[in-house]
Amino acid sequence: MKQSLQLKLSQQLTLTPQLKQSLRLLQLPSLDLEQEIQHALDNNPLLERVETDVTQPEGIETLSPARNSDTTQPVAEASDPGAEMERTDHLVPEQDLSSNWEETFESQRSKSLPGNMDNANIEFSQYTVKQESLFEHLEWQVKMTMLSPQDQHIATTLLHCLDSEGYLATDIADIVSIFNPALEIEADEVNAVLSLIKTLDPIGVGARDLTERLLILLKHARASDPAHQDHPAFELAQKIIQFHLNLVGTHNLAKLKKTLGVNDQDLSAALALITSLNPRVTSQFSSDNENYVIPDVVVKKLGDTWVAQLNSENHTKLRVNNTYSELLNSNANLDKQSNEFIQHNLVEAKNFIKGLMSRYDTLILVAQAILERQQGFFESGETGMQPMVLNDIATALDMHESTISRATAGKYLHSPRGVFELKYFFSSAVSNADGATSSSTAIRSLIKKMVAAESKVKPLSDSKIAKELEQQGHIVARRTVAKYRESMNIAPSSQRKSLVS
Repeated sequence: MKQSLQLKLSQQLTLTPQLKQSLRLLQLPSLDLEQEIQHALDNNPLLERVETDVTQPEGIETLSPARNSDTTQPVAEASDPGAEMERTDHLVPEQDLSSNWEETFESQRSKSLPGNMDNANIEFSQYTVKQESLFEHLEWQVKMTMLSPQDQHIATTLLHCLDSEGYLATDIADIVSIFNPALEIEADEVNAVLSLIKTLDPIGVGARDLTERLLILLKHARASDPAHQDHPAFELAQKIIQFHLNLVGTHNLAKLKKTLGVNDQDLSAALALITSLNPRVTSQFSSDNENYVIPDVVVKKLGDTWVAQLNSENHTKLRVNNTYSELLNSNANLDKQSNEFIQHNLVEAKNFIKGLMSRYDTLILVAQAILERQQGFFESGETGMQPMVLNDIATALDMHESTISRATAGKYLHSPRGVFELKYFFSSAVSNADGATSSSTAIRSLIKKMVAAESKVKPLSDSKIAKELEQQGHIVARRTVAKYRESMNIAPSSQRKSLVS
């Protein structure tokens, strides 16, 4: 084999470390970002947090969506490698080690703030207190009873055995085995204390299963409400809960009526009693594993204009510590190792601040672009949603689709209509009879309204819903209607049917 040398030219995309860091910060959800910021603060002595003055709250900062600003440019990924490399220039750390670098940077960013945003438009954070847990609520009631110390010990143990829904899934024998044998606690004592717990607020805690809980709730409703004491359907409702609850769950009313040998009116009255009971008795209590969503963007209407603003609670400001950075500009006699340490950490701090500011700029640009295309949603709700895909926003902002995906995944928007993930506003298009398109979200909203307004005796089938949508100009197949209906947890027509209207 003959060896030879060949010269070959090629072009490939190379991401700088600064751009990689910016992309990583962009895709992090709020809670992960806060951890990343805290990690950077702990490991870089030149990086510090800008504390907000409590006498002059900053509220919510709005960034201009103008693309020709002199501020730090948002993170972008172009499909063209050459264009990509041009966009990395703003992420290369400057070699100016001035201690006033962060002030200059912030002053440049402040130029993009709209001039008409005054203090009257600032929203202040709402202060909340820790919500009481189910265990704390029940424990307080147990302590207020006249139980003996041993019975209080049994009651506390039983409370620890309740799950998050308030059910007691542990066998009494297993609970008895938990106690010290020297206490000589028997199953009868545990059952007696459990009976007391079932009378505590909320009624229904301590039940073994749904059947027992519904029976407790039904009995309590009859005892507390005079209208229920002589209700003719009470005995029938109790019988249905005890022996035929599975038929109620599957909504097999024909078999239920035949099994019980009752007419439509009596069965309907008994089912009305059962459905009036709320087995989710612990829904008002907090959970230790509860996940909270902190919106990244706030949307509100100022006059006749909808604007997107960064949430001040999620907008962390960092700066370079002047004490360390000024050592490099002073005549202090620093050894080589100390000088290199400060310079390295100073560059790292600047790059991290640039990446963080780039995240905020990209996020507000994407949110503003979404807002401009989905104003119909904020004005009239889901029926006003327009079809939109990632490429629409990417084209409008001259960014890559992957950047838009990173900026919208795990980021939330707070509006007068509620809190939504930014990805919620992206939906596929459904063709209309006139050749136009509608958002699949809007179609889901129409289906939900049709089901809410349908006859309970004769509910709409998927085929009938598809025909009604076609009459309104939306061409949707029956299987598509079924898919949308299932995604909204709406039961089929056979399970939505009622005996009486």
